[in-house]
Amino acid sequence: MCGIIGYIGEQKAASLLIEGLKRLEYRGYDSSGIATIRHEPLGNHLMCTKRLGKIVELEGALATRPLQGTVGIGHTRWATHGEPSKRNSHPHVSLNAYIAVVHNGIIENHDALRKELVAQGFRFLSDTDTEVLPHLIERELSCGDGDLESAVGRALMQVQGAYAIAVISPDHPDEIVAASNSSPLVIGVGEKELYLASDELALAGKVSAVVHVRDGEIVTLRRNGTYAFRGIPLSNIKERLEKPSVTEETNKGGLAHYMYKEILEQPQAMRNVLAGRLRTNAPVTFGGFTPDIEARLRDTRRIILAGCGTSLFAATAVQAMFESVGGVMCEAEQAAEFCYRNPILSSLDTVVGISQSGETADTLKAIGLARDRHALCLGVTNRVGSVLSRHVRAGIYLHAGPEIAVASTKAFTTQVVALAMLAIRIAELRGLPLSVELREDLLRLPFVLAKALKQEPEIKTWTQKYTQAQRVVIIGRGSGVSLAMEAALKIREVAYMDAHGLSAAELKHGTLALIEKGVPVLALMPSGKLRGKMLSCLEEVKARGGEVMLLEPPAGISEELVPVVLAPAVQLFAYHLGVARGVDVDQPRNLAKAVTVE
Repeated sequence: MCGIIGYIGEQKAASLLIEGLKRLEYRGYDSSGIATIRHEPLGNHLMCTKRLGKIVELEGALATRPLQGTVGIGHTRWATHGEPSKRNSHPHVSLNAYIAVVHNGIIENHDALRKELVAQGFRFLSDTDTEVLPHLIERELSCGDGDLESAVGRALMQVQGAYAIAVISPDHPDEIVAASNSSPLVIGVGEKELYLASDELALAGKVSAVVHVRDGEIVTLRRNGTYAFRGIPLSNIKERLEKPSVTEETNKGGLAHYMYKEILEQPQAMRNVLAGRLRTNAPVTFGGFTPDIEARLRDTRRIILAGCGTSLFAATAVQAMFESVGGVMCEAEQAAEFCYRNPILSSLDTVVGISQSGETADTLKAIGLARDRHALCLGVTNRVGSVLSRHVRAGIYLHAGPEIAVASTKAFTTQVVALAMLAIRIAELRGLPLSVELREDLLRLPFVLAKALKQEPEIKTWTQKYTQAQRVVIIGRGSGVSLAMEAALKIREVAYMDAHGLSAAELKHGTLALIEKGVPVLALMPSGKLRGKMLSCLEEVKARGGEVMLLEPPAGISEELVPVVLAPAVQLFAYHLGVARGVDVDQPRNLAKAVTVE
C-alpha cells in the first residue's frame, strides 16, 4: 500500500525524492518522510525528516530545513500497524542512527521479533511492524563482517511476510541496499545515477532502463552508477533490463482532478484495449497466448475470475458471458475469500487474476494457490512488469494508461472488455457460433463511450439535487447488477455516502425498507428481455416516494455490454457528488490505490 523511493548519484537527493513521492502518493498519504546521508569532515551523518499528512507537509518542512546529501530514501505511508502519526512514519532509524529503512508490506512475525529485540536491549519508538528491520540489520551489522548487504540478507532470513525495502547507513555512504519479497520494487538506471521505487511511475523521465526486482532478491546500488544483485551474474541481470513502460510524467491535463481526467479518457482507453486484438472477420488475438495456452483454454472445464473491489465487479459483469458466449462454466470469486475456502482445482481449470495495479495481495495469493494446484493461470492488469504479470503464464494488458486516482474508472471498463474478448476467444477455439452484433458492438465502444460522456450536464443536475441525501440506492438487472455494485462502491469511496447497489429483483427481499420519500434511486436499465421486469420494480420504488434517475443504454446495444456503456455516467455521478460534498476525490480518506497487504 505504501510507496518507497531511493536515489544515489551526483544530484541533491532530497528534491528528487520529494518529486518521486508525489508521483507515488496515490499509494498512501497518511504520512511521509525522507532520509539522506550528509557528508562532513568529521564523518557522515544520517539526516531524517518526517511529517504527518500529505507530502505537501513534508515539502514545507524541507523548505525550512533542507536535507543535504546525494544519497537518500523516502516513503509515503498507508497505515497498517500503528495509527497515522509522525512517530509511526518512515523512514525508521536504528537508535544509534546507523541504519535507516523504508518498507512496503507487512512483517508477519514482527511481534515475536520485537520481544526478542527488546530482551536484548533494543528500544522501540513506534507501533509499526517495520521498526524491527533497522534493529535487526544493526544487530547483524555489529556482529558480522561489516558488509551492509550481508547484514540485510541475514536480517531478512529472520523475517516472515511481504516486503520491499531500501536501506542506507552513514557507515556505507556510497550504497543503497534494497530487497523484495511479494511487493513490487523496480531499479531505474540513469546517467551515472540510480533510482529505486515501488512503481515505474516515480521514475518517468528520469531513467533510460529499468529492471524489476524479483522475490527473494537483494540488490546493492552504488554511487558510481553500478548495481549488483546478490548471487546473480551481471550478465543475467542485463538480460532483464527493459525500456521504461512509463516515459512521461503524468499530470491532470489542466483539469481539476485525476479522477475526472481518467473518466474522460475512456474512449481512448477503449481504443487501446481493442487495438490489435479484435478485428472484423478475424479471430481475437492475444500476443502472449502460445498454442499450448490456447489448447488448455479450449479444453478448460471452468473459468474462475478472481479479483477484489472494482476488479471483482468487472469479473461479475462478464461471468454470464463466458457461459453464454464461451460455452464454459464461470465463477467470479472475491480473491481473499477464494484463498481461504480450500477450493477444488485441477489442471482442467483456468484462473484469471484481475488487478489494475498487478499488485493486489489477495489476488496474487489466489494465483499462487491456483498455480500450486496446476490450474492454468492468466492475468488481466494495467501494469506491464507488475508482480501479477510475472506470476502467470500469460497476461492481458489493458493499455489504459496510468490511473492515478484511488477510485478506479477506466480500468473497470477496459477490464470488462478485455475479459469479453477472452470469452470470445474461447468460443472461437471451441468452434462455437458467435454473435456478429456483439463483435460489432465491441468495436464501436470508443464512439459509444464518447457519446455517453455528453450526458454530464444532466448528471450534474442530479448531483446538485441530492448532495445532502442520506443514502443512494442503485439498481440493475442482468449484467447491470455488477455496475450497480460498482456504482455504489464509487459513491462510498469518493462521496462518503451510504450507497447500496443491488439487483432490482432483490429490492423486495429487504432493501425496499430503505426507500422512502425523497430517497434517490439510480436505475440502470437493461437492454433486453429484463426491461419489463425493471420497469415494474421502478413502479414499486415510486409508490414509496423514491425519486428515480434513469440511465438507458443506446438502442440495440448488446446486453452483455451494458456495464461498459453506462459506466461513464455512474462514474460522473459519483465524481460530481464527491466534489459537491467537498471530498478530495483523488485521495479519499483511509484508502490507497494499490492494496499490497492482506
